[in-house]
Amino acid sequence: MDKGTKLRTVLAIATAINTALIATDVTGFENPTLDFIYTVVSLILNFIIVALATYFNNDYTEIASEKTAEMRQAKLEKSIGYEGEHFFDVDEPDENEEEDVDDAE
Repeated sequence: MDKGTKLRTVLAIATAINTALIATDVTGFENPTLDFIYTVVSLILNFIIVALATYFNNDYTEIASEKTAEMRQAKLEKSIGYEGEHFFDVDEPDENEEEDVDDAE
């Protein structure tokens, strides 16, 4: 996981907690003006963080879409096994391996 993903995750969690605190009025101030400013700033930051997380976690450009396709292909090849131009079953035992046979007679 890269630093950007970690940062967006932490910001999203902090934003969710802050939104929950606002909804339950835990962060309410005695001063109505201060309370209003805190609520407005929190909502604006919430929208900004959600927009940034959405932008960076989805493919909105042609290059990003191509790279996602390449990554998915690489994961597919790794999961089913790919060697040069030949696919092989990852779970299939090697032909040169001897199988354990129980001779319980």
